[in-house]
Order: sequence, then structure tokens, then C-alpha cells
Amino acid sequence: MLKPSFLYVSLLCCLYVKASIGHQLPLFLSNPLGLNPRVQALAFMYPAQAQLIFDASNEANAYTDQFFGAGAQSQNDNSSNAFRHSLWNALAVKKLKDAGANDATANDIVQQFTSAYEYNDAGTALVKTAASAMDLHNNLVGRSFKNYTTINQLLDSLFLKAIEPKVITATLSQILTSHNADVNTAWNLLENTDSSNLEVSRFLVRIDPCTVSLLLTHSIANTVKFEVSTFIQAQNTLSSTAKVTYDAQNYVLLNPGFKADQGSTFAAYVDGCGNK
Repeated sequence: MLKPSFLYVSLLCCLYVKASIGHQLPLFLSNPLGLNPRVQALAFMYPAQAQLIFDASNEANAYTDQFFGAGAQSQNDNSSNAFRHSLWNALAVKKLKDAGANDATANDIVQQFTSAYEYNDAGTALVKTAASAMDLHNNLVGRSFKNYTTINQLLDSLFLKAIEPKVITATLSQILTSHNADVNTAWNLLENTDSSNLEVSRFLVRIDPCTVSLLLTHSIANTVKFEVSTFIQAQNTLSSTAKVTYDAQNYVLLNPGFKADQGSTFAAYVDGCGNK
């Protein structure tokens, strides 16, 4: 078994954060200088759990690229970022529970780690920006999905929450108000709540309404418009009640398997976000 001190040094070579941006998940780097002291302290306290949380971030990054296109894991503020943060937290809690932690402990440790990534480079204060509020909210939503049955169930649930029509585009003040009318209380709840059964935990938020790309495979039965700044690839079914618009800056590709049932309304534009 690795000694905690050795694993801690290994973690410092593997984990990275740039909290001033408020979005980076851990990535492999040879230089640990970007790791803020708050995360360092947690890695020292919980070395085994830190590795599991890091593993969860790698998986969340890969799944984000799978659902939103290559490179989506590096995007900020939009639907792919909302998906990534919520998935990271859900996977991390499950990993800690599978390793023997009880529900409360797993949620608490994951909350501490993921909130710490929203601190400044000195690790002394939470970065109170719209980006950080978005991340903290979506982290909390992810931890509320800790009891998923299968990975596909989790992926489908969070993906549908991250895109139209369920995802909510919000400002900083709107995100805070959804948690508490008092600003300081709202920040405290966002940072320190382990998980929540409140209505606020049922939706993901984004601050940028323009997603870069979408890979759509889910069936649609309602009225919805997707707008992206590059491309949409669709291999899904539009039921008879669906009224759907795909609007992409570069192209819309309807792959084999795409089907618009009789009675549905479908339109596709090569136009992009906010133009039509």
C-alpha cells in the first residue's frame, strides 16, 4: 500500500486547478504549482479519496467529449460545462461509496473538494463570479444524482438536463436567488451543501446560451430549438408531437437513424446562435 505522503506527492503531480477561472477540473500535469493550497490540504487529508475524485473528473471529461463533441471538456459557461460538472460530482460520490464510504461521508468529501476548486490561487477565498456560481450549483445537482442505477441512466439524465428545453440560462443574481434571497447565505449554501432534495437541485444552469456542438441521439416529443456555434449531428427520432429546430453555424448533419414521424414539424438552418 502506498504511504499517504507518497500518494500525496503523486497527486500534486497529477492534479491541476486554476480557480481564478472557476472551471478547470483536475488534469495530468507535471507541474503542481497551479494546485491551490486548499485543494492541496484536502489531498493530504484524503489521499485515496482524492485519487477517486480525480478519476471521476477524467471520466467526466471523456463523456463530455462523447456527448458534445471533441474538445467540449475544455469549454466554459455553456451546456457542456454544466453537464461536465454535474457528472463529475455524481461519479465521484459513487466511487467513494463503492470504496466503502457511507452516503454522508462521500457527499461531504466530494463537496469539499469540488468547492475548493472554485477558490482563488492562494486558496484563501471563494471566487464569487457567475462562472463559480454556475459550477457550484451544477456540482450540487450532480451530487443529488448519487443513487443512479447504471452509468447510461446517469448520462442520459444529466445530458437531457444540460440541453434545451430543460437547462436554464441564468445570470449570477438569478443563480444566487434560486438558492436564497440573501446573497451571503446563497453563496454559503452553494459552497457548503453536500446534496439537496430541494427543487433547485432539479435543474442545471448555464450562463452562455450558445453551445458549441451537439450530438443528438435522444427522442424528442416537445417543442424545442437547438442553436450551436459549430455543428449538430442528429441520429434521433422526432415523434408526431415534436416541433424541432436545429440551427448550427457550420452544418446540420442528419445521420442514418434520424427520423421525423408523421405530424412532427422539423426545420434545420445553417445560421448559428442568436441569428434566426
